[in-house]
Amino acid sequence: MARNIVSAAVVAFLIPLTSSFAQQAPPARELGIKYMRDSQEYGTLARQVYRLASEAAVRGAEEGLRGLWAVVLDVDETALDNSAYQLERAAYGQPYDSASWAAWVERREAGAVPGVADFIALVRKAGGRVAWISNRDARLTEPTRANLEAVGLWAASDRLCLQKSSQHTKADRRREVITGAGECAWSSSPMRVVAFVGDQMGDFPGAVEQIPQTGSDAAFGRVCFLLPNSMYGAWTTSVTRVPGVR
Repeated sequence: MARNIVSAAVVAFLIPLTSSFAQQAPPARELGIKYMRDSQEYGTLARQVYRLASEAAVRGAEEGLRGLWAVVLDVDETALDNSAYQLERAAYGQPYDSASWAAWVERREAGAVPGVADFIALVRKAGGRVAWISNRDARLTEPTRANLEAVGLWAASDRLCLQKSSQHTKADRRREVITGAGECAWSSSPMRVVAFVGDQMGDFPGAVEQIPQTGSDAAFGRVCFLLPNSMYGAWTTSVTRVPGVR
């Protein structure tokens, strides 16, 4: 899908990048994109994360919670691979912007992140529900749903909870899923979330949310499962830590 749909400009961008890579590493932005598209390590890491999340789902099923448990996933770089969008922007020397991003989402060409399809299939077979919580603009709900469906991840019973405003936080939407109150809920019954999967720290409950077994580093690998993202995130604006310098 997305990996096979590359414009002429992108091809022109890739040829010198590929031929000269052994002599000189590409700029940091392009290197981060290349890592997620081409490295064996990225796919292996993603599948490893989803295998661990699958173990949490199996535990949920074994505890007799059929119909009353769910998994919560972010969308971008957690379920859908948008590296083709990033590659196109880099080829034209352009940064991310909301207009080009909306146009990309409308194209519905993102592929699936390695490992996610097997994880979702296991959750559904075991009797769990799936909630997608993303900060994509709520106006992009239909193309987002269609893209998830195109890569085999969507089911009619899923909940797709996008952002209606800057005040409509992921914490709010997680609470709706868990308490059973709100648009992201399936019913008025509380829902136990056995796994949160994302690529940014904001995809996971903080301590203030008081969700059992979350809110600390110890939650990762048990209830929270973090995928690598070398293309963007809060880390890109963080100051590098230099040894010996406070």
